[in-house]
Amino acid sequence: MELTRERIIKVLKGVNYPGFNRDIISFGLVKDILVEGSKVTLSIVLPKPDQKLQSAIEEEVRKAIFGIPGVEDLSMKIGSRPQKQITADAASEKSKLPDIKYYIAVASGKGGVGKSTIATNLSLAISKKRQKVGLMDADIWGPSAPLMMGISEKPRATADDKIVPIEKFGLKVMSIGFLVNEEDAVIWRGPMVHGAIKQFIEDVEWSGTDYLVIDLPPGTGDAQLSLAQTAPISGGVIVTTPQDVALVDVRRGILMFNKLNIPILGIVENMSYLDMPDVDSKIDIFGRGGGRRMAERFEVPFLGEIPIDPRIRIGGDKGTPIVESDPQSVAGKAFFEIADRILESIEN
Repeated sequence: MELTRERIIKVLKGVNYPGFNRDIISFGLVKDILVEGSKVTLSIVLPKPDQKLQSAIEEEVRKAIFGIPGVEDLSMKIGSRPQKQITADAASEKSKLPDIKYYIAVASGKGGVGKSTIATNLSLAISKKRQKVGLMDADIWGPSAPLMMGISEKPRATADDKIVPIEKFGLKVMSIGFLVNEEDAVIWRGPMVHGAIKQFIEDVEWSGTDYLVIDLPPGTGDAQLSLAQTAPISGGVIVTTPQDVALVDVRRGILMFNKLNIPILGIVENMSYLDMPDVDSKIDIFGRGGGRRMAERFEVPFLGEIPIDPRIRIGGDKGTPIVESDPQSVAGKAFFEIADRILESIEN
């Protein structure tokens, strides 16, 4: 069999980053691959200097490459990204960040897939398993947290001009919807969006919050970039529906997180099937399994399926999400299972 670059890539996909279930190719560590006859030349760039990590990866890569028939020589260069110098201004900016352990971004490649429903119920499911959980509704153009959480009051400010998030169902909630009238159209350009995202993280009294779920606007744009520049995101969740027209946009979301160096926690398939309590079979209205197939294709975790259930819509409209109103329902249990997988991923 001919020795090719594609064959080298396939073999390196079997080399996992130490401590993770993802390989060094999907993490983007392998920068250059050159095949010249029986000689292979590699360039690997680690996220930070770490001699122990470097040795472990080098050993596994050598073992994998020399396991390929036809390889007689390997030239491998392993380095790390240059570390940024922390200036006084940068240190001051960093100190403004709240003491939050985990930032979880919920995104979608397009609108209309139920991203905010997932973000809201997911944050509530996490709050039932962990304390000190918050929900930041960063969907600037379509804030839905006030309606879905049944919150009509306005947040107050502290003496040092910090905005106090509103608490409901044991969850700290902040949304642009608290600050603008329902009748007002939010028409903001990039710099204003960046300022809002930055303010929602730095100028909101998140103290005592360990887990912050962030509901991003759909698509890939200013809000996503601003969030990545402002806070150390622990991981991103991509929401989709089963049909092909929605799955096309999953790729966009995955590429966005990869370019922003945000780990992908996995894909959630919403409106996966119609849950009929009195019928044994499940009805696949939009088709089913598309989210799982995309997860397999891009080698990211598949977190689970959320069924179509009228109680999800009713709970969102009435301000009592299904995780709160009917946690033992099929949909409620699905949210808890997804929360377990996310917590296991970010905490380990």
